[in-house]
Amino acid sequence: MRPQPRTSEVVDAILRYLHSHPDAADTVDGICEWWLPRHWRVDAQCVEAALLRMQAQGLVRRHENADHHVVYLRAKKPSASVQGK
Repeated sequence: MRPQPRTSEVVDAILRYLHSHPDAADTVDGICEWWLPRHWRVDAQCVEAALLRMQAQGLVRRHENADHHVVYLRAKKPSASVQGK
């Protein structure tokens, strides 16, 4: 059995998924199930660590739905007017 991937590998896999599916949003469990390679066995703590790193870098954002489920999605890019300031 393959060892659990490093956090950096999980970050890379999530970034690839978001590049292919820019409007994707899911829970940690959903990301474990659908966004990562099928042959990987990744626990939720590893995915959470990757998402926290990505959130700190401004790559993803955390959103709590009306039903109190936390989902992660690609961070919005700043508009051109904001970038120039």
